[in-house]
Amino acid sequence: MTLKGIGEKFKNSKKIKIILLIVIALVALIFMGKEIYYYIVYERTDDAYIEGTIVPISPQVSGKVVKVYVDYNQRVKKGEPLVEIEPDDYLADVRAKRENVNTLSNQLKEISSQLNEAMAKLKTMEANLQAAHAQRVLAEKEFQRIKGLYEEDLVSKSRFDSQEAALKVAIAQEKAVESQIKEIKSSINTLTVKLKTQQYQIGKAQEELKIAEINLKRTLIVSPRDGRVAKKSVEVGQYVKPGQLLMAIVDEQDIWVGANFKETQIEKMRVGQPVKIKVDAYPGKVFKGHVASFQPGTGAVFSLFPPENATGNFVKVVQRIPVRIIIDTPFDPDYPLWPGMSVIPYVDVTVNTGAKLKDVMGKQ
Repeated sequence: MTLKGIGEKFKNSKKIKIILLIVIALVALIFMGKEIYYYIVYERTDDAYIEGTIVPISPQVSGKVVKVYVDYNQRVKKGEPLVEIEPDDYLADVRAKRENVNTLSNQLKEISSQLNEAMAKLKTMEANLQAAHAQRVLAEKEFQRIKGLYEEDLVSKSRFDSQEAALKVAIAQEKAVESQIKEIKSSINTLTVKLKTQQYQIGKAQEELKIAEINLKRTLIVSPRDGRVAKKSVEVGQYVKPGQLLMAIVDEQDIWVGANFKETQIEKMRVGQPVKIKVDAYPGKVFKGHVASFQPGTGAVFSLFPPENATGNFVKVVQRIPVRIIIDTPFDPDYPLWPGMSVIPYVDVTVNTGAKLKDVMGKQ
């Protein structure tokens, strides 16, 4: 091969290398351009997870489980039965409490009847007292008249004695009626106190009956909301106690993103800014959302053992601030989002919603 051929071959090889480099650069620019654009426009973090409403299901009464209506990961509607606890003891308690209320109510009727009779008798005796008083006044006048006649020897001694005895009888009858009235009034006071005590006892018994009925109702545990069963740990025949975790209900639609951004990333963040959310479980699928709020403090401050930087050697560490992101994309059963799933949120900080972080933090 001549020198000329070698030179042309070298030049062609160099051109090919240049073309290849240009092609590689263009391909890299095409593939990296999107990432570069995201890097300039968006703030992102991989320290983010799906969070949601998880309702622990625990019994409020103790007893043996006689029926479990749901299975692992089953979907349930609000109000659907989940677990039934043996109700026999609670049913018997309701019956006993109801019988007690009925007994006390019957006793109250009897006391009320006695009180009404005493009140009626009091009115009768008060009328008798008026009659006895009038009879005694008349007897006194007649005695004074007979006494004057007796002193003038116009009436006999027997007539005088007879009228004196009639006066004493009238006085005794009036005092007897007065004594009976006092006894009736004392009886009325006693019955009134007894009536109030009985009413209190009935009220207390009714409260006990109400509690017993509530406990009976609590033997059937129902779902507090729509969702799916998770962490089921109850079986038929198991003895359960109040507060014991039986399962949890996960609301698939009441979810959000908890994103922990570095404190150096939130300067331009605003409430209401749009967010693109990528989920590790669904490559290529993008969910939409928006910034809802900022936690008024870093995650470290609210940890179980917050750092005490005033002691020992200090090493500055970039802190993270939890940001709540609401998911605007409607629930899609083909792409369900469950608490704990890893996501990457991209916050578009170029959108100015007007709600500055310092203003939002001040309102929270």
